[in-house]
Amino acid sequence: MILFHLTGRSLLGLLAATLAVLLVLAGLWFLAGPAWSIGIGLMLVLLLRGVLALFSPSDSD
Repeated sequence: MILFHLTGRSLLGLLAATLAVLLVLAGLWFLAGPAWSIGIGLMLVLLLRGVLALFSPSDSD
């Protein structure tokens, strides 16, 4: 079992990282077009879900 202790500083860091990713995707939207921005955004979501699945406990008991 993995336990995470969420503090105010870590929550602020998480919000800052989320804002940075959104700003990069918005810049990419204006420079390269919406298709690239949507594609990279979807890849980031899938990557995050994969990492979370790696660290979550399995249901096969």
